[in-house]
Amino acid sequence: MIAQNMTIFFWGVCLLTSGWATYSEASVPENLDKSIDELKAYYIKDDHEIHNAHPVFLRVLKDLKVNLEEPEQNLLMSIIMDTYSRIFTRMENDSLDEATKERIAHVQEHLKKLRENYFPGKSAELKTYAETLWAIKEDDPVIQRKALFELKRVYREATLLKNLKNKERRRRQAKNTKNLKS
Repeated sequence: MIAQNMTIFFWGVCLLTSGWATYSEASVPENLDKSIDELKAYYIKDDHEIHNAHPVFLRVLKDLKVNLEEPEQNLLMSIIMDTYSRIFTRMENDSLDEATKERIAHVQEHLKKLRENYFPGKSAELKTYAETLWAIKEDDPVIQRKALFELKRVYREATLLKNLKNKERRRRQAKNTKNLKS
């Protein structure tokens, strides 16, 4: 089971990496590319498991570009980078081969630098909030009652945010229309 997950994961890394190189001017540094290729050779033994039409990150990346604005894209990419970090940490801890551990650590370092340089800010804080919300136990009767108690206030806050977003959109549209007429 772990080997299957590792296989799927590494193809995701490869496709993600090649996707980044294809869709932007950025490319994978040569030494990182070599480490990824060596890890693929070590972990990926059976290609048919990888091509099961259930990508790990690629579907999210596709939606990311189409459906989300830049701040949301940055947050989601930060979460993806963090997920990779957790996966690699697990792989590094499970590996018995020192050379493989070193390659994983090398890849981890590159991902850490990428995350720090390109996705800084409140992403980590927002991710913590998201994880806290995802961890809520929906089947807990106390949680259910508390959620019901808080619903009106949360609903009002969501409505206020939606209205603010709509006002800003109308303001930008009016500004664009004014600029076009000028």
